[in-house]
Amino acid sequence: MITVEVKLVSSELTPGLSGGEYDIEEGSTVLDLLKLCQSVCGAVIPEENYIQMYPLFNGKPARLDSEITKNGTLHICRFARGG
Repeated sequence: MITVEVKLVSSELTPGLSGGEYDIEEGSTVLDLLKLCQSVCGAVIPEENYIQMYPLFNGKPARLDSEITKNGTLHICRFARGG
């Protein structure tokens, strides 16, 4: 098991979720971790919100299918958009 601290920078993308430390199996994906957060918090992330997420793991860009192989910090941010 590894421990990941989850920080919800763009909390509007993750309604009902709480940041904090979560224990997951090594090799789990960012999406697996978000599903665990939903299960623990009893909340559901709307499907359309996933496309707007910009995950950072230990300060580096990640994707929802990126594997987590060590302890660290996951920030869930929003893609910057403008025009």
